[in-house]
This record gives sequence, structure tokens and C-alpha cells, in this order.
Amino acid sequence: HGVDWKNIYQKYLPLALACKHRYDITYVIGELIGELNAGHAYVGGGDADKPEKINLGLLGASISKHSSGYFRIDKILKGENWNSNLRSPLHEVGINVNEGDYIIEVDGISTKNVKDIYTLLSGKANIYVELTVSSKPDETDVRKVIVKTISDENPLVYFNWVQDNIKKVNEATNGEVGYIHIPDMSVEGLNEFVKYFYPQLNKKGLIIDDRGNGGGNVSPMIIERLKREIAYYGIARNQKEGETRPRQMHLGSKVMLVNQYSASDGDLFPYQFKKGYWCSYVGRCYRYSWNFAV
Repeated sequence: HGVDWKNIYQKYLPLALACKHRYDITYVIGELIGELNAGHAYVGGGDADKPEKINLGLLGASISKHSSGYFRIDKILKGENWNSNLRSPLHEVGINVNEGDYIIEVDGISTKNVKDIYTLLSGKANIYVELTVSSKPDETDVRKVIVKTISDENPLVYFNWVQDNIKKVNEATNGEVGYIHIPDMSVEGLNEFVKYFYPQLNKKGLIIDDRGNGGGNVSPMIIERLKREIAYYGIARNQKEGETRPRQMHLGSKVMLVNQYSASDGDLFPYQFKKGYWCSYVGRCYRYSWNFAV
């Protein structure tokens, strides 16, 4: 790559000498490797301390300290509670906890005198806890519910972000445009694509969101589905809509959102999207006057 490593050494030496932890030096080495401008060149490992992690019991909600001393449930993340990976604890059947309610106790211990409610949920991930809740910030009219916590809210946060984007696009385009975010080019990314692509085949346009794609190896499979070209329509008497051949294809305009956080196959994906067939096709989207942000 024509990199002058002697000069690069001098460039990064002051940073290396300032490092106080193994993770610091790993970061500096990563920056140094970045001078190659080559993909899939990594640094990791080393003799870093690895303290024991204590998992918190999480409720899938945004919770804040109220002036009363108790904790208010500001927002409950939506989920798909039939899916164990997207279970939102406070949305379980029979819990009946609402946004705006207050958590008075956790396992019989008052929340009024603790600064952080998660001190009462420390080490209680994926187990049942007893919450005393009320619609008021006091101990009148309270009730107890048994909730099974989760250990990670990231899947719920991601799910809600996608659903919010779908809603924005739907409202801004009167339901004429679909939205699909692909988080990586592996199992999860392929599952997300299948989950949202096929129900939206009748949309006039599709927004394919590649931002933050973590890479993998399935982009050729997704590109093949996106670039299918129609040969003919088949329609039966009294059928409302015809069927395309090949089947399961989207006939309409497509655009892709990208940013600097897509990696590996997630970076090759938009390159394939842009080349050849797409170069003349993507431009059709500009005839619409949609204006929104996701």
C-alpha cells in the first residue's frame, strides 16, 4: 500500500506512550493498522483485566426518579412476546403495567430511598421479581405483579427503532413506500430482510436501510431478490391483483441508505446495489415528492 512505516511509527509512538491500559494500546494499534486502508485487518486480545460481570435484571422500559422518591415508568418498549428474543417484560399478559405508573417496591424493598432502581435489580437477570406498582407516586392503591426480567434490552431498542422508521415512512408516503433495515449480512440480517421484504412487495417504492450493517456473506442472496426483473403478469378471472413472473419480486423504485458504520459485506452490498442495473433504475425515485427522515 506504499505506507512509510518508519514515519507511521513516529506518528503513533506518542499515543502509545500515553496509554494506561491494554485497551488503550489496542485502540492505538487499530488506528495504526487503519493506515493500510485495507478491510478485515483487526487487532484484539491481550492481557487485559476481565472483571466479573454482574447482569442486571432489566424491564424493557425507560425509568426515571420522581420527585416523590419513587420511580416512574416513562416508556415501555414494545416487543413480540411470542418471540423469546423480543420479549418485553411489562407487556406480558396479565401484568397490566402502563406508562406513567410508579414502581413503589422491588421484591418488598422500597424504591423511595435508593438513588438507582437497578441497585435493587442487580444480579436478577432472567428471573422473576415482584414489583409493587401504583398509578400514583405513593403507597395508596398499590398492587403487586410478578415479572420475569431480561438481561439485554438492545434487541427491544432495535425493534422499536425499526418500527418507528416503518411508521414514519408509511405516514409520509400514504403507505406507498416500504422500509427495510438490514442489521448485518448473516443470519439476523437475512431473517430481518425476509420478515419485511415479502409483506411489502406491493409497495410502489422500497427504502433499503444498510446503515450500521455489521457484515457477513449473504448480500448476493439479497441483491438477487431485489434486482429480479419482471417477465410477465399472470391474472385469473375475478382476481384483484396479478402475480408477477418471476414471483416474489418487487416492481418499483428502490433507494438505499448508507453510512460509514457499514462493514465488510455490508459495505459491498451498496456497491452491488449501485452498479449496473441499479444505476438507471434508482433515479426513478425522484419523481415522488416524499420528504422525511429516518
